[in-house]
Amino acid sequence: MLLTTLLAFVAGFFAGNGLPYYMEGSTGRTTNPSPFGHGATINVVIGWFGLVIAGVAWYFADVAEHPEAGWSAAALGVLAVGLVHARNWQTDPWRRQHTRPAA
Repeated sequence: MLLTTLLAFVAGFFAGNGLPYYMEGSTGRTTNPSPFGHGATINVVIGWFGLVIAGVAWYFADVAEHPEAGWSAAALGVLAVGLVHARNWQTDPWRRQHTRPAA
């Protein structure tokens, strides 16, 4: 059960981290701060890697064997990365200027 909890948390964390990058990049926006550069393509690739890592972790988590622990840990992983994003994205963590395009 410990492995299920750990892998499900990792899956939730990486899914919660990868999805904003993927969505922002796939819509052509470049406002997500990234340590790897600035651009929609970079955001899509970062998001894709995050979602792949989440999928692999979820596959090996064996959540069907321990559903309560697995789903709870995944939810906590999403919450954890959301709180990290909320705190870090209030400022420019990589000291670059990112501006949102006019709506």
